[in-house]
Parts: sequence; structure tokens; C-alpha cells
Amino acid sequence: MAAWICWGFMVFWILGAGIWGSWERAWAGPLLNWSCEHGVDLLRVKLGGSRDQIGISTPSEANPEGPMSFDLGEKGEIYILDHVNRRIQVFAQGSRIKGVPLPKGGVFTDMALLPGGQVALLDNSAKKALFILKEDGSLSSVMPLQGAGITSAEEVAGIYVQSQGKLAGIWADLGARSVRLAHLDGSEDPERISVPGILSFHGDRLLRAEKIGDVTVVVQSSQKEKFSIWSQSTVHVEMFVEGVREVAQDRQSRIYLVLGLLDEKDRPLDLVMILDPHGKPLGRLELCRPQTPHEMHRRVRISPEGVIFQMGLEKKGLFIKKFNPRFILDKAGK
Repeated sequence: MAAWICWGFMVFWILGAGIWGSWERAWAGPLLNWSCEHGVDLLRVKLGGSRDQIGISTPSEANPEGPMSFDLGEKGEIYILDHVNRRIQVFAQGSRIKGVPLPKGGVFTDMALLPGGQVALLDNSAKKALFILKEDGSLSSVMPLQGAGITSAEEVAGIYVQSQGKLAGIWADLGARSVRLAHLDGSEDPERISVPGILSFHGDRLLRAEKIGDVTVVVQSSQKEKFSIWSQSTVHVEMFVEGVREVAQDRQSRIYLVLGLLDEKDRPLDLVMILDPHGKPLGRLELCRPQTPHEMHRRVRISPEGVIFQMGLEKKGLFIKKFNPRFILDKAGK
């Protein structure tokens, strides 16, 4: 079953260029133009190895590393993958409420919260597996990444939880496609369904984004429950596009395109472009610039309501900021 679905999608991936090109839009004049100053601090944490801190590593001959990922709990908790100190730090209302030790031997680069408080962890280099932790932090299960749909564990760039629709589950993000690894209860999916993109919030469409040239990104969206028919929009920015970090969708089907840019002095900058369901730009948000060179895998989260959260590092510590443009966007959509 899974192999047939994957083969069908691959055929459309190869032959679909004519379908994608059926219409294309390039828009200008966004309604929203925000920057770092529009963010509200949710959390500030000092750097280090003590109980209430977040660790960073600055070796002389290797890449500097910081916290790799974060996610948001059902009651507003902030979960941070404190890679250097080998734990998950959990904060609520600005204070640490608990720390969860990471499983031994794993090198974890991404995390995602499941309904009910379980945590999914990605290790694509050491154990090459998906780990599921129970709400109390104990290990529930471990399942290999390599298998149907995934030739090599290194292909898996991240993980995400799809909570809505018939395809709900824990998905591996391979860039141009996704593979379902497990169900929402954390049990392994023997079918390992593969789809050519990232699932939308409602789980009935697929999204893709690809850099074309230096300053252009093409955003593709499938029709509802028809993953073989795609529409396409073109987004132009004024800076060099280093890469597409993420494409996501909120409850209102607005599209959020997270781009890594380089300015005229080759300084990095993350930009969030917000598009309506048809690909027309509604606004943009220049996130706070990094002040340290430490690697962080997942720096942005988009809530179902369209609230944007950023994790960043300053010389004095870590911050989580909240950007809430949804009232402007809701008004624009009427």
C-alpha cells in the first residue's frame, strides 16, 4: 500500500511541472511589515550549565552549538532542547518547572510535542532513530529512521507532528517530501506513508517551497485532498536567499514561509513571509538578528492561530519572543 502511494506521488513529482505552471503570481505591497521590535519577550534565560540555564558550546576547532530546537506545550509551556547540557528544559511563565534528561548515546537535533505530553526526539546521526519519551520523561519507544521511504537517516532534516486529518502522526521531514514514522500515540507506523511535501495544518493539502536563483522562492500548494494537482506562487525578496528554513500553514490556511537570508554585508537574517491561501503576500516579519554564531536547528514555530515564536541567542543569554500579527491578518482576510 505505502509503496504504491509513494510511486504514484513520484510520478506526479516528475510529470507535474506542466500542472504547477498552470498559474503563477508575483505580488508586491504587503500589508504587514514588522521587525524584531514588534516582538514581546516570553522568556529570557542565562547561558551555562546550572539548573536554570541553557548551554552553549564554543569549541576552537568545531562548529559552535546552542539549543537545537524548541516547542510549545498545550498550556503555554516552553520546551527547549538543551543539547549541550543533554536535557529538555521546560519553562512556564518565565520560570523553569522541570528538566528531562535526554536518552543516553543519542545526538538530538529536533523535537516535537505530542498530544498528551509525550515528546518525540530526532537523532539522525548517532542512533539514527526516532525516540518517544513519556510525559514523565521515561523512554517509551525507539524506532529506526531508515526503512521504507528513507534510504539514509541523514536525509531526515527534522520532524513534525500532524495532529489533524486522516494522515495524523509523527512525520519525518526530508525537504521535498515527508514520511510518516509513527502514530500520535507514539506507536510505529508499519506502512510509513510517503507524500511529496509538508502537510498543511488541516492535513488535506501539501506544501512545498524551493529557492530559484538568488532572490526568488517558489511556493507550491496542492489542491484539497488532491496531492497530484498543484498551484504555484512566486515570492521575490531583496536579499540573497541562503535557504528555505520552513513552510507551514495556520488554522486559517495562511502560509508562512521562513527564509534564511544574507544581507549586503553577508550577515544572516531570518525572514517570515506571510501569504494568503492563494499565495498573495499579506506581510513580512524580519526576525531578531543572531548575535552569536551558535548553531540552532529550529528557531521558529508557527502556532495554529498564526502566532510566530522565535528562539534566539544574545551575548547575555537565550530569548523566546512572540510576534502576534493575526489581528491585522484576520482583518486583511475579510
